[in-house]
Amino acid sequence: MSAPIIRSSTDIRRNYNSIEALAKETGKPIYLTKNGRASLVVMDAAAFDYDRYVGLAIDEAVEHNKKHPKTYTLEEAKAEVHRRVAQRLGDNHEL
Repeated sequence: MSAPIIRSSTDIRRNYNSIEALAKETGKPIYLTKNGRASLVVMDAAAFDYDRYVGLAIDEAVEHNKKHPKTYTLEEAKAEVHRRVAQRLGDNHEL
């Protein structure tokens, strides 16, 4: 597991663009601190949407599998998750 990205809340006030670029570049949450303690977490919107909808797609798959048990290869499962996420997010987001 990689180390979390931590920045001071002053950084976002002074240089929003660099924090935004870091969020887009890494796709990871950035923890902002205030007085040395975690205060907020910021994240690229596309990465957040992707993570959220992948979780929903997995939940749907689990429920579907309870009703219609079938074995899938890893490749088939990945393709189905990506298809469902793309369907939910529409054409505005990359996978």
